[in-house]
Amino acid sequence: MGATAGRGRGVDRRRRAAVSAGTTVVLDRDGTLLDFYEMFHRFVVDLHRAARADPPPREEIVGYAYWTSITSGRLRIGGVRVRDRVDDVVRRYMPHGTLYDGAVPALTALAGAGVRLALVSSWIGTEQTRELLRGYGVAECFGEVVTRDDLPGDSVGLSDADAKTVLARGALDQVGHRTGDRLFVVGDTPADVLLGRRLNATVIGVRTGNGAALPAAPPEGPDLILPSVAGLAGLVLGTGKGVRAVPVDGGTAGEADR
Repeated sequence: MGATAGRGRGVDRRRRAAVSAGTTVVLDRDGTLLDFYEMFHRFVVDLHRAARADPPPREEIVGYAYWTSITSGRLRIGGVRVRDRVDDVVRRYMPHGTLYDGAVPALTALAGAGVRLALVSSWIGTEQTRELLRGYGVAECFGEVVTRDDLPGDSVGLSDADAKTVLARGALDQVGHRTGDRLFVVGDTPADVLLGRRLNATVIGVRTGNGAALPAAPPEGPDLILPSVAGLAGLVLGTGKGVRAVPVDGGTAGEADR
């Protein structure tokens, strides 16, 4: 009985090693790995305090409509157009960010199985991101960490999807990804889905961050949805571990459940 169980575990390990060999995962940062809501909330509250104004409720501040009022340039607090200061969220408030529950064991399991990992963000903050990852003990899991800070000087003004595409293609080269290898892109926004389509990757959406607003079906939506990045290792390595990845077209989950 014990010998049989041992042989079974050995087969499972070899199967996982075969699955992970030649596999690359490109992960988004904000809303996928990083819960940035406390960073953003503190940033907005501090701007209101500096202007001697009362901030709106937290739920309004962290809502998507509030964010779009910033990115459009409409929102001003006192004499400050918030869009002009929004990079402070990353530059000054990153220590208040946290990785989502389950992210650390998922990253550790993937890296330990030999999966190549790259983190790609269309926002700024490469060094701040690396410092955060070091604090969680997972910096060494990533073969590459890149943000808008790493774009060429002539890339100013690129959309999120275009910036991610330039960065991700460079990151894939750096981590040793080859044509024919398995490739996954994981994120919470339409820009992540578009990146995955451009890279011919399997797109995994997460319901954290802005993931609740992802389009409902491919090709505009992801191929699979996870509640959070916590289930990523089980999906990519084929172990399942009780995680259900739901195809967004309403079909059966297939091998994602096994």
